[in-house]
Amino acid sequence: MYECPNCAANLKFDIGRQMLYCEHCETILDPYSFQKEKDAEESTEYEVTVFTCPQCGGEIISEDTTAATFCSFCGSSTILDSRISKEKKPGYIIPFSKTMEDCKQSYLKMLNRAVFAPKELKDTKHIEKFRGIYMPYWVYSFENKGPVTFPGSTTKRRGDYLYTDHYLLQSELNAEYSGIAFDASSSFSDSLSGAIAPFDIKKGKTFHPSFLSGFYADTNDVDDRLYREEAVNIAVNDSCRQMAAKKGMSRYHINGSDHLHSLKAALRPKTIEAELAMFPVWFLSYRKGERIAYAVVNGQTGKAAADLPVATGKYLIGSLLLALPLFVLLNMFFTLKPAASLIISALLALLCTIVSNIQLTRIIQKENGTDDIGLRAVRETNAVRDNSRPVQAGRANKSSSVLKYLLIPISLLIISVLVPVFLFAGFLFGSFLDINTDIITRLMTLLIVLFTASPLVIFFIVKKPRKKKPPLPKGSRKKKLPVLAKPICAIVLAVLIWIINPVFDLYYYGGAVICMCMACWAVLDIIKQHNVLTTRKLPQLNRRGGDELA
Repeated sequence: MYECPNCAANLKFDIGRQMLYCEHCETILDPYSFQKEKDAEESTEYEVTVFTCPQCGGEIISEDTTAATFCSFCGSSTILDSRISKEKKPGYIIPFSKTMEDCKQSYLKMLNRAVFAPKELKDTKHIEKFRGIYMPYWVYSFENKGPVTFPGSTTKRRGDYLYTDHYLLQSELNAEYSGIAFDASSSFSDSLSGAIAPFDIKKGKTFHPSFLSGFYADTNDVDDRLYREEAVNIAVNDSCRQMAAKKGMSRYHINGSDHLHSLKAALRPKTIEAELAMFPVWFLSYRKGERIAYAVVNGQTGKAAADLPVATGKYLIGSLLLALPLFVLLNMFFTLKPAASLIISALLALLCTIVSNIQLTRIIQKENGTDDIGLRAVRETNAVRDNSRPVQAGRANKSSSVLKYLLIPISLLIISVLVPVFLFAGFLFGSFLDINTDIITRLMTLLIVLFTASPLVIFFIVKKPRKKKPPLPKGSRKKKLPVLAKPICAIVLAVLIWIINPVFDLYYYGGAVICMCMACWAVLDIIKQHNVLTTRKLPQLNRRGGDELA
């Protein structure tokens, strides 16, 4: 705690004044002019109070020794345990420039667009729980100066021939990059930190603990080597773009697929530095049952982001209000026949199946921490430290990947070749086999459609470039099956009715009603899945950093 030299009250950093301010005697002091013996500038550490939540084990640090009564990570209202500790001193800090009122306005403005958000998120008592926390970031700087050599080529057409000339190009490079930042705390979600980026690092100041007075901070538990390669790629890609746009270089296609790898290797920075910094973030937690959601506001720019669950009641009422006028409008201009109603309801069930499958995949990735680089690295480190085996993701080898992509087209090919043979035999011996020719026709139509669609499956699944993602843990398909089984069964029922082609329309309408009911059930599942994605498990840690799955 920083004592006022005039009245001995607690000095706090005032956002509006950008100074240390005493609320009792209105004394104003420059943060750098107020020194404590333990804040010697040559020291690489500084002394702070560490507050630990007895509920979740999450920890935050502060210059204030007053007992904290609220945990930002798990939402518990409890007296936090405290102790004095020394932490690594960051290189610089971006002070808060947005006040609590600015933070509230940004948050409410964002919520105005969230029509289906729970009303509790707009409650005044809830919004008052915003807490200013300095989040640690690794800030990378790169330098690459001197001569560089890389390949290039030109192509000319003469008649029916293309002539390619290859060159070895040389250029003088003078590139510097600074301010490429990644959050250095596993308790701060990569998705949330990315959503409120960027910070203007040019307005950063040399770190002094007095800036923390009146606020809290989280310390880093993510090694700077984790994001180093990603930061390098950002710098290299920008260098490639600028080099390709340089006068005289465009004609040599240096940024083309044939030369890109060599160009990136030539432009890779030779000097790489990583410095720890603290950036201002207004932090809010929303707890419901055993799940918790976070809202964050950039303390410098006011940019807001949040985990926004959906209130099921609001969503259903909104859907009903939208569906009624659409039903009346469509009923005025269109008349759905039995078969058409069945097909439309089956397509809706198919759409729900696709969306639900995507949501379930994202849930599994999030709950296992595979979508957060910092969290995954910290968990692996902790597993090694505790002599325990980290969560193993399902292995994906080359042969299984090839089989996965070829299984559908191969199956369709076999079915499309063999089944028509038996069906044609059925036409020839129909009188003996007593096969309904209409059913045979519909089966053949379905097979032709599937066979036609198989090249599209190959094109979009195999040929389309995809960003490499961590494989899903073992048993993921079993977790998806109970949820996806409902709309899939509805689709199968609709296909069977369409193939059999019953005489009575009642079968069509009955199948359509069943499909619609299953689709509505699947929509409710999708809402639940969305709420799981926008909330997190309550943190249960016995270490610093707050939410394990944040």
